[in-house]
Amino acid sequence: MSDPQRDSTSPQEALDLVELHATAAREPVKLWLLGVIMAVMFVGGMFLWANSGGFSSSVYDPARLAAGKDNGAPKPAPDPRMLSRRLYMQNCGACHQPNGMGIPGTYPPLVGSEWVLGQEWHGDNHLVRVVLHGLQGPITVEGRSFNNVMTPWGGVLKDDQIAAILTYVRSEWGNSAPPISKEFVAQVREETRERRAAWTQKELQEIPRQVSPPPLPEPTPPPTSSPSPVQSPPAA
Repeated sequence: MSDPQRDSTSPQEALDLVELHATAAREPVKLWLLGVIMAVMFVGGMFLWANSGGFSSSVYDPARLAAGKDNGAPKPAPDPRMLSRRLYMQNCGACHQPNGMGIPGTYPPLVGSEWVLGQEWHGDNHLVRVVLHGLQGPITVEGRSFNNVMTPWGGVLKDDQIAAILTYVRSEWGNSAPPISKEFVAQVREETRERRAAWTQKELQEIPRQVSPPPLPEPTPPPTSSPSPVQSPPAA
């Protein structure tokens, strides 16, 4: 049975309760709360996009990793090209885009760019200097004008990482140019160690053009020899 005292609600109390709920429903959502939600969604989306590896199965293959664990076989060496692509996506993809086409009017394309391919007055040393120290002011890429600021990456990326990214963009999306060696990046870094400001196109045009020599071959690890089987002593 129900409690008469609990169920006894006056009409005025009922109206007050309805009005209270209606007032709460009409109250607008706080703008700062919307801002926090949007900021969290944006940061989460950028993190997922930067670390997804383009959602390519060749970047992370759980079946291959599981197979390596089950049979005790050594893990296969990572694909250098996929590692280069991951570096590019994490550090360059937001501006120059995963397809290398950039953002029209804001960030120049890398596809067919004379800066990337080392054409006309552009040298490999100019490209490395731009990545190390950044670029600012008006530039011309494939006849189109851009005026923005590129972040310097010399304090973030190592020589081999810069070489890997530049080699990747010079051979991706139909581009065809020789690789950039980590030794060449180290040489340019040493030559410009006193540089603190971003380069301008005018400054780079005054620097003689240089081309990266072919990368040195990586040393081959010595073959691992299996232990010789233990010989049993001859029977007496």
